[in-house]
Amino acid sequence: MAKQDSKKIHADLLNKLVAYPVLHAMVSNNGPQHIEKQPQEQFLTYLSRAVAGQQLSVTAAKTIWQRVEAQSLDLGLSGLLVEEHYDTLRGCGLSNAKVKTLLGINHALKEGIICPSVHQSHDAQFITEQLVQLWGVGQWTAEMALMFFFAHPDVWSDGDLALKRGLNRMAEQQGVSREEILQSVTPYRTYFALHVWEVMDAELMKED
Repeated sequence: MAKQDSKKIHADLLNKLVAYPVLHAMVSNNGPQHIEKQPQEQFLTYLSRAVAGQQLSVTAAKTIWQRVEAQSLDLGLSGLLVEEHYDTLRGCGLSNAKVKTLLGINHALKEGIICPSVHQSHDAQFITEQLVQLWGVGQWTAEMALMFFFAHPDVWSDGDLALKRGLNRMAEQQGVSREEILQSVTPYRTYFALHVWEVMDAELMKED
């Protein structure tokens, strides 16, 4: 996938939303959003950290991952994520289910169970299928990987509660359906999702 021009995509997205003033104002106020494809050699780290942090606060997820990183200094992450170090991983604060998932991811990458061609693929469905075949890796994790690791420009996650809540409210404010909005922002649904998250995060900060 060629390097994406965030400014051009921002301009295209604004053009697509001219008929929707509420959404147009949101995207305009937020400014250009950026995503960048990550190096293939970082895939294990990305997936492992994503799984380790699921359903945890940002602070708790960071603490646990720092412990994992400390334990991997001598072995490397791939060397740590094996059955032999199960108890060590549990001692980092990972649940049994998460340890099982991390070991499975490591095994799948080593053995080619996840097809190496995912790193050259632009096919979101293919990448998703490769990831969700693994125990403990669900649709939401795959969608986040598509967005933030593979930098796929056109992904929407209905399983993300903040996106779902944000889209529902924006559809109501704009007086249109959710489906119409998502169709309007295609093929830049990932970028639109970043705008929705930014607005939802800003509102959470106000509440605090």
